[in-house]
Amino acid sequence: MTSRVSSFGAVFLLVNLFCGQVRAESLFDGSTLAGWHIMQVSEKDPYYATDENFYVEDGAIVCRQLDNQKGGLLLTDATFIDFELKLEFMSDWGCDSGVFIRCTDRGEGIQIMNDYLPGGNVGNLFGQGTGGYLSRPIQLEEESGRIVARDSYDGEEIDGLLYSIGAAAWNQVWKEGEWNALKIRCVGAEPRITTWVNGVKVMQMDGRVFRARHLKDTNQKNWNAPSTWDRESVQAITGNAGSVALQIHPGNRWKAGGVVRYRNIQITPLK
Repeated sequence: MTSRVSSFGAVFLLVNLFCGQVRAESLFDGSTLAGWHIMQVSEKDPYYATDENFYVEDGAIVCRQLDNQKGGLLLTDATFIDFELKLEFMSDWGCDSGVFIRCTDRGEGIQIMNDYLPGGNVGNLFGQGTGGYLSRPIQLEEESGRIVARDSYDGEEIDGLLYSIGAAAWNQVWKEGEWNALKIRCVGAEPRITTWVNGVKVMQMDGRVFRARHLKDTNQKNWNAPSTWDRESVQAITGNAGSVALQIHPGNRWKAGGVVRYRNIQITPLK
């Protein structure tokens, strides 16, 4: 595991930031998985994956669940602190994936959801191994052969988000059956995270006021339940740095034979 920050590198980066010269780094060369590794776990683990789950095809990283319904995580070898991450993705309906940030080699991190299935969400947050919190103000459904978002609750009022897109706006942005662009900005120890889909802001959170509840409470809309977001705990687990990772969800949250593809993955370190 290599770090993008050293004492000399930090000074160099600050100079470049001041001069406006920081450039995006490519995390994927379009033909190999150089610079990436599959999370290593026991074969009995639900997240046990092999190179049959993650591979390159037609210039994209392909994520595929096998008949054993195992999941997996593909992580960058490099770790990052503050950054802007840009990528393009295309998912088959019925597949539950996600982009993890500040992720440990144990698969603990903050997930930007790419849950492209009934009841799912693209662009909001879940705490994988960091509290199980779920912020999902809009949910996806299939209606009359089209994939649409529907409002579930007010993310600013309930989860303490600084901004939360409404379903109508999300539906105008989403390109069904096409490549969509995702941008993630993550800065600070709190942290402060903003996501965009196709250039339109989806959500903005600040860890000092974020208060999403546990998955089970969000599913039941039990808004009296306490938040399971604890920024000090998240900081202790992640060290405020980590890999970028691509997820295959284990179990029945993946359409048989379905795939999720990622390409043009670039990151701009901000610290």
